[in-house]
Amino acid sequence: MHAHVKHILRKESIVLSLILALINCQAVTRVNEQPFIVHLRGSNGGRIRKLSGFEKHHREPDSCNDATRSFVHRVGHADVQSTAERLYRELRASFGYKRRTLSYSCEDGLACLKTPDFELEIRVEQESEPPNQYRLSTVLTQLHNDAITQDDRFLDCFNHSCDELLVQFPQAIDLDDKIDRIEAIDALAECLDYAPDATSFELKLPKLDLHIAVTETQMTFRQLTYSNLGRLLEHSQKAFDILTEAGFSLRLTER
Repeated sequence: MHAHVKHILRKESIVLSLILALINCQAVTRVNEQPFIVHLRGSNGGRIRKLSGFEKHHREPDSCNDATRSFVHRVGHADVQSTAERLYRELRASFGYKRRTLSYSCEDGLACLKTPDFELEIRVEQESEPPNQYRLSTVLTQLHNDAITQDDRFLDCFNHSCDELLVQFPQAIDLDDKIDRIEAIDALAECLDYAPDATSFELKLPKLDLHIAVTETQMTFRQLTYSNLGRLLEHSQKAFDILTEAGFSLRLTER
């Protein structure tokens, strides 16, 4: 392990490196052929009747199907549009982007915004449970410039809308095996919790202020205390550095 990685490893950083090593997808021999997919995202939600397009004669859905999902897209479209247009103006003001360098579209409850440095989506969806709730999410889908995540302008623009880092595995992992191997390490015992049917597990690392949730297809990083995008990215990057030393190749952009 390189000196710079050793330098950042405290007690819980060592725990984190063990966790990440145990999550390794054994079926993938060369990660570059099937890269991890990493997104920065955040969301908020509430009752569907609170969406801007919901009118007095409308009824909140009591089930979830294609028709009700389309209804939520329609009545939530104005909320998506206002969020996207506000962010568009903020990005122009902060980064000085010119019109010809920006791509913007908004239709049917989905807004897509492309800049020279990154791409993002803003969408509204119906929650499946309970079906009378909606979820409005902002997802940074691609980075073209890694350094942008260290830019104060970027952090200011997304600090209140993105609070989670999502890592999608290229192939499903064996959760039973991962849980068993983690439980066999005494240092991880107090960090680990999992569903009775072993369909997911989570680890809480207070000193790193990280909550890590893992299913067979993805891993999410959130902060245990108040949300701060800069700190979330900093601590997650430490995890990525450790993962690289363990044989992974996590990155936010494609080469």
